[in-house]
Amino acid sequence: MRFVTRAQWGAQPARESQKPLPSPRGVKVHYLGAFYRGREHHECAGHMRHVQSDHLNNKEEDYFDIAYNLGVCQHGYVFEGRGAGNQSAANGGTQLNRDHVAVLTFLGNTGITQPTQSQITGIQDAIAYLRRNGAGNEIRGHRDGFATLCPGNTMYALVQNGTLDPGTLYDGGTHTVAVNETLGEISLKYNVPRSYIIAVNRLQSPYNLIVGQQLTVPARGVPLGQDVPGGGDNGGEEPPPAGYVAFPGTEWFKALPYSPIVTALGRRLVAEGCGTYTTGPGPQWTDTDRASYTKWQQKLGYTGTAADGWPGKTTWNQLKVPDEGITPVPVDYEPFPGAEWFQTNPNSPIIIEMGKRLVAEGCGTYTTGPGPQWTEADRLSYQNWQQKLGYTGTAADGWPGATTWYELRVPRVTPVEYEPYPGPEWFQTNPSSPIITAMGRRLVAEGCGVYTGGPGPQWTEADRLSYQKWQQKLGYTGTAADGWPGKTTWDQLKVPRQTPVQLEPFPSAAWFQTNPSSPIITAMGKRLVAEGCGDYEHSPGPQWTEADRLSYQNWQQKLGYTGTAADGWPGKTTWDQLKVPRS
Repeated sequence: MRFVTRAQWGAQPARESQKPLPSPRGVKVHYLGAFYRGREHHECAGHMRHVQSDHLNNKEEDYFDIAYNLGVCQHGYVFEGRGAGNQSAANGGTQLNRDHVAVLTFLGNTGITQPTQSQITGIQDAIAYLRRNGAGNEIRGHRDGFATLCPGNTMYALVQNGTLDPGTLYDGGTHTVAVNETLGEISLKYNVPRSYIIAVNRLQSPYNLIVGQQLTVPARGVPLGQDVPGGGDNGGEEPPPAGYVAFPGTEWFKALPYSPIVTALGRRLVAEGCGTYTTGPGPQWTDTDRASYTKWQQKLGYTGTAADGWPGKTTWNQLKVPDEGITPVPVDYEPFPGAEWFQTNPNSPIIIEMGKRLVAEGCGTYTTGPGPQWTEADRLSYQNWQQKLGYTGTAADGWPGATTWYELRVPRVTPVEYEPYPGPEWFQTNPSSPIITAMGRRLVAEGCGVYTGGPGPQWTEADRLSYQKWQQKLGYTGTAADGWPGKTTWDQLKVPRQTPVQLEPFPSAAWFQTNPSSPIITAMGKRLVAEGCGDYEHSPGPQWTEADRLSYQNWQQKLGYTGTAADGWPGKTTWDQLKVPRS
């Protein structure tokens, strides 16, 4: 966390000794309660001094110090007030001040009323800091227990929906970079903002990681450069034990996923006596899974909207879904359309999916939507995303760039190639093929699956009966709904292509040294961009250039190569791994 001590912001000495409060129930969130114009960060220390001065001059309340334990500015810095472990004077009464410590947010009831993403991160940091120093897990607003509008409707909504909860607190340490691992993934694994990992490791943009690289991971809720309270041996929770599935996120479930994780989840719910299944459970998320999860939440004591059937991190971790045999289903992400494309104010389903991802990351500023038309709300939401990743100034102007786009991971919405109809005789041979698995998944997604163990590559009677339900769903009856696929119903099912795409063979190392001009170079460049390795000012073209060499060098480094093995000149091994489509 970015921590500003009393000495650093120029606090006046307290007129009395602080009153120790070792174990409050949690935290109450406050705002300034008046017009707030916003400030440049170099002015924030002065504003903290202004708040303290107002309190010390308040004869009616007779404060002996600033009333709050901590303050958080718009830029995400946490200012030390009375500090952790001490009783506040901000909550409205002696017992209220004994129950909770107080965090002030630099927001007003007019003027600047909306927190920035950096400020939300700072509030989470402040709460984590207080928890590490004895505070309980409750997060409340000032209005909870005292008649006031504080902390304002916007901030109070964040209090209620859990946005301000910092989550699991790990004690930091080191992390060894794995193949294809990104800063975003490391940030999520240890629940530490990406910008903090960048800061403590002094990483330089574009933050390309090297396989085997050792990164220092700071502890959340600990001032940068300081140790975890108690020495760090047992101050926080360890990462989830090996063998269990990490929480995929509530939004993942709301996207109605098809995944073996859903099957494993259902089996655990059944084992806990919470299953409402008549068949299954299976890999497709359904209303039955949600109803079963509601029973699990209720078994844990939750009620009302806290038992709505959508998994949350706390109840998920308590369920302990085993990851044995689970292979993550790969997701195809939308390639970066180019910076210029966004400047044309596009109308595209890509914008909808981008907006959904921004909302899922807590960066959305939409009042409606998101929709397909690029708007100022999209730009402001994307700016929040850039700031969440640690960018500032012109690097956080809201216009997407390749690096932040690939970190966002927008699901692909551009046309998908579908599997051509294999012919009626092919199904009669009882084939074993990934085409059958893909077909079964589509049948499940259409509500037609009758599988007990999930679709697999071997054609079975369950496949035929499931396909029969699909034919009946389309309105067919009698012999036209016998479960054997025909071309018309197959084309309507839209089974994603499984047969291999032809790839470009390696042209030879000497060929690249001739500075070739070829569509092969264009196709290679597009693949490098898709892998997040593009170093192009404009779109890749057919002429081999230094930009191609530097981009290919990024690809080699992504694969873990260093030194002369990562000189940017293609070799057969790295070329085959790049999988350039045949041109």
